[in-house]
Amino acid sequence: ATLRAGLFAGAALVGGAASSAAERSIPDMDLRLVQIQPGTFTLGSPPAPDGRIGDEGPQTRVTFEKPFWLGATEVTVGQWRKFAEATGNRTDAEINGGMSAWIGGTTRFEIRRELNWKNPGYPQDDNYPVVGVTWNEAQKFCVWLTERERVAGRLPAGHVYTLPTLAQWEYACTAGGTGPDMHKVPHDYAWFAGNSGGHPHPVATKKPNAWGLYDMIGNAWESCQDWYWKYPGGSVTDPSGPSSSDDPRVLGKVREGRGNGWNSAGPGHGTSSQNRWNSPNLEKRNNLGFRVALSLAR
Repeated sequence: ATLRAGLFAGAALVGGAASSAAERSIPDMDLRLVQIQPGTFTLGSPPAPDGRIGDEGPQTRVTFEKPFWLGATEVTVGQWRKFAEATGNRTDAEINGGMSAWIGGTTRFEIRRELNWKNPGYPQDDNYPVVGVTWNEAQKFCVWLTERERVAGRLPAGHVYTLPTLAQWEYACTAGGTGPDMHKVPHDYAWFAGNSGGHPHPVATKKPNAWGLYDMIGNAWESCQDWYWKYPGGSVTDPSGPSSSDDPRVLGKVREGRGNGWNSAGPGHGTSSQNRWNSPNLEKRNNLGFRVALSLAR
C-alpha cells in the first residue's frame, strides 16, 4: 500500500477551517508540520469540579517564547517504512518476538509473538499510524529525519526533529488553552473505544483541532520526549522535565505518553487533552505510536 495522494488536500474541508499558521512539509514523505506560535497556557487539570487524576496536577503556567513545529498527524506506516528501508532498521518487536496487543472484550494486553509494525493484529495500509515502536526506536527515526533534512537543505538552522515534550504536546492539543473541549464531542475528533471498532484508523480522517492537528485525543497513544514526571506548579518556560530517571521528580523510570488510543474509554477523561500514560522506553504495544516535533536543539 502507498500513501494516498494528497493526504492533506482536503484539510480545510475536513475541519471546517485550515490552520492559518505557517507550515512545513516533506513532500516525498507526505509529512506536514504545523507551526505552533509562542504563548502561555495552563498545563494540567483543575482539582474541581470534576476532579483530576493525581498525575494531572498541580496546574502549571507554561510559557513558550519561541515557535516550534508539530506533525499534523501521527507518523504513519508509510513514513516509518521509508525510514526502515533507508536504514535497514528492524524494531525490537521484529527481532525479539512480537509486541503487546489489546485483546478486545477482555480489556487487557497480551504478548503476540507474530505481531510487529508490519502486522499489528488488524488490517492496515500506509496511512495508518505506525504502532509497536518503542521510545528508543522513535528517537532513531528523529535522528534519521534530522540528518536527512539537513542534507536536503530543508532544516532550519539550529533545529532538530524530536518527540514533543509533554508541555509542547498539551499546548498544541488544547490550542494554547483556547480550543474547544474536544473530549465532550470525541466522535468528531477522535477514534476511541466508542467508535473505533477495535483498531486505529487512517490518520486525518476526523476533524483537526483548532490549530490544524489531527487525532490529538484519540487514534494511537503518542510517545513524548520527557520522563513521566510531576508537574512543578507555579510558572515555567518551555519545560522539558528531568534529564535523568534518577531525578526525584520522575514518577517511576518510565516515559510520557499522551493522546489516548483507539481502545481508550470515552466520552470523558479517556479522551481528554490532559490524560497521561506512563510507558517504559521499550514498550511495544499495538496502540502506541508517535508524532514528531521540530524545534531548537536543547
